[in-house]
Amino acid sequence: MQKLLHRLARWLVRKTAPGVGQPPLDDGFVDLFHPHRAPLPAELFAELKSTAFACASINASVCAALPPRLFVSTAPHQALPRCATRSLEPSVLHTMRANKSSMARSDIAEVVDHPLLTLFRQVNPVHNSFDLWELTQLSLETVGSAYWLLDFDPALGTPSAIWPLPAHRVTPKREPNSARVVDYYEYQGQTLERFGPSRIVQFRCSDPRDPYTSGLSPLRACFEQVALASDFVAMKRNIYDNTGMPSVILTPSESIGSNERDRLEKTWQQKFARGGQGRALVAESALSVTLLSRSMGDLAALADMRATKEDIANAFHVPLPMLSGDTNLANMQAADHLHKSLAILPRIRRRDEKLNEQFIPLYDPTGRLFFHTSDPTPANQQLLLQQEQSDLRWGVRTVNEVRASRGLPPRGN
Repeated sequence: MQKLLHRLARWLVRKTAPGVGQPPLDDGFVDLFHPHRAPLPAELFAELKSTAFACASINASVCAALPPRLFVSTAPHQALPRCATRSLEPSVLHTMRANKSSMARSDIAEVVDHPLLTLFRQVNPVHNSFDLWELTQLSLETVGSAYWLLDFDPALGTPSAIWPLPAHRVTPKREPNSARVVDYYEYQGQTLERFGPSRIVQFRCSDPRDPYTSGLSPLRACFEQVALASDFVAMKRNIYDNTGMPSVILTPSESIGSNERDRLEKTWQQKFARGGQGRALVAESALSVTLLSRSMGDLAALADMRATKEDIANAFHVPLPMLSGDTNLANMQAADHLHKSLAILPRIRRRDEKLNEQFIPLYDPTGRLFFHTSDPTPANQQLLLQQEQSDLRWGVRTVNEVRASRGLPPRGN
């Protein structure tokens, strides 16, 4: 009886979320010596260029090219789904059941016609499905969070449009002493607006400093390297724009007037500019010619830039062969496998889980529908062929099951 009362007391205690939205544990600087403060979200977007943009756009476009597929599970005691479906290949079904142990005994089929799929084909009057997935992932790569604003059909109560919001203009807010993690989202557009949690779907990268509201993006993790690359390019641009050093100095043996000086400059320019190097010049008077060469001191800076580029690529999990044309097919295949397994697969899994957590319940509170994206990691074709031959030899699978896995019709008896 005493244990029962203790359980009841614990159940009656107000469920309060831990303190969130507090300042991060760091001291607001990006470097050890503290001359540079931590970047604001808008400043992160400003640094989305050069190597950082290449890495972010590679990850975003590959994720967008792998849209999630909608599936429905049917347990033995449940009725058949009312939406249009199609059967899965045995290999895909086996992999999905292995990853979702709770559906080991369920019948899983792919949904081919559903209002949710219709919405994703044209998410709003401006964006299509590819735009939505690419913009969402670009925001995650840049600021660590992405936000969807949902419009709802007043008659059906389901989303009728999805509007991706600029992530650097959205701030999760919590009222003092609130029991909720987020009470509303503040959006700074043309005017300051507030949206309730029911209208916002938030995607986040993991941030150990604040596991509840913020996200730690790859760009934020390598911000010092990205800023260093920007400073180097800006320095070189200023040198080229502001330098006053000519390529050659002509010194007459005697003083000449301004008109003669201008004539000599024009003659020299006409003879040797735009591909005129190597031509002969017969001087009318004694001249001293001094050639000026630019310093080669930038070689060390260029070496630092290569190291900086590698640091940025590592933060985004993009192999260097993808950022260079100086590679071969074997290296590109190895880089593609590494990229798909370390960068793309975790990102699409995070996306699928968030959709199943926040978006699917708006259409199906029973939990039978779910999103899942196939593993994009290139498989070892030789191993698959050997496994297929072994299955056929020992009767693990029939010929028609193998044909079905390849999308072929069954063979007649």
